[in-house]
Amino acid sequence: FLFLSITNVYADSYIVMDGEDLTVYRSRNQDVVQSIASVSKVMTAIVAIEKGELTDSWVVKEEIRNSYGSMIYLQQNQVVNLIDLLYGLLLESGNDAADAIAYHVGGNDTNQFIIWMNEKAIELQMKNTVYRNPSGLDDQDGGNLSTVYDQALLMRYCLQNDIFLQITQTKYYMNQL
Repeated sequence: FLFLSITNVYADSYIVMDGEDLTVYRSRNQDVVQSIASVSKVMTAIVAIEKGELTDSWVVKEEIRNSYGSMIYLQQNQVVNLIDLLYGLLLESGNDAADAIAYHVGGNDTNQFIIWMNEKAIELQMKNTVYRNPSGLDDQDGGNLSTVYDQALLMRYCLQNDIFLQITQTKYYMNQL
């Protein structure tokens, strides 16, 4: 038995989906393609978790030179590790963390990482989604586009990952370096 009461939703688009059988209980504009901005970091995180080594440490170089907006304020030549950057990515919405993660996990190739993001979207049957960058910023490349339906599919998948759950359920985090 499901009792669902949703009133006064002011969002242009939203979805309430059952994570088990994908039943959509309520939605508005669920198939409208739009910028997903920082929600893009959810895909960045899951790809990094699956393709990277959480204990990897490295020195940040020029990959963050053009990062701006929401930041965790990484510095060039700073030693970082993937797990710390994932916390900064998901808890602080750090664009510099997204750039550093994509560059490192992609084998010093952000474009490779973006290819993996789009491949994961296809695997999850996100039919109206395209990723162009790891952070979600729109102004240089048109940004990342998706629908609330596709993003619900992604969240359903991510919520099955223990590392993703651990990070997103964290209230306070102190980096490990």
